Amino acid sequence: MKQQAAWNLNYAMSISRLLAVRSALFFAAFCIAQSNAAEAELLTTTAVIDKNKAVDNAGNPQAQELTVLTDTISAEEIDRAVLNRLLQEIVNSPDITKSRLGINDQQLQEIFITVSNARGFINDSEMANVRAMCKAWDASILSGEARVSEAMTAYKTREQFTKDFISKYYGIVLFNIESVLDEAARLSFTNYMNDRRSRMANSGATTWGSLVHNISAGLDTIEFHCR
Repeated sequence: MKQQAAWNLNYAMSISRLLAVRSALFFAAFCIAQSNAAEAELLTTTAVIDKNKAVDNAGNPQAQELTVLTDTISAEEIDRAVLNRLLQEIVNSPDITKSRLGINDQQLQEIFITVSNARGFINDSEMANVRAMCKAWDASILSGEARVSEAMTAYKTREQFTKDFISKYYGIVLFNIESVLDEAARLSFTNYMNDRRSRMANSGATTWGSLVHNISAGLDTIEFHCR
């Protein structure tokens, strides 16, 4: 009787854990779908802008200042992007991911929870970057391009602070993931990360944030946020 009761208790606990994991997987899948929809909308908008600019340039061939529409992902953001991609792979293809990394169900769940928590914790602090830019703009005694440049520098300085934090934080995330892996799985995971880092760096993936790459783009951003 005691053995039967213990078996029933273990079975109930297993079902409870399974339901919790399924709920977490569903929530992550929803978040990723929302993120992918936003990225698709951004790409569509950028494509329309590029097409309109090409039409305008065809009828007005004189030299113009190059305007950067998007910023490629920085080195500090690559690990976060790769791990978020891994999270998507776990949701969509858990068995393939387990085989690729040489891990078991428990290790897969540990990685999923760790990356999910990190994804929810990190905030890009874009508004803090914008506030730093506008504060510098309002306080500046300069004029013209020099004033714009000063405000852009304030934005980039605050943005870099956030990127450095993201890089250090995801270093801890990677350490936590590797701590639950055996030697063989750790090697597979390291090879996976190195391969995906290289692909991400060359994929043309973009970062979030305001456009402050040249005077024209910086002035547009200032006009939008600070005036």
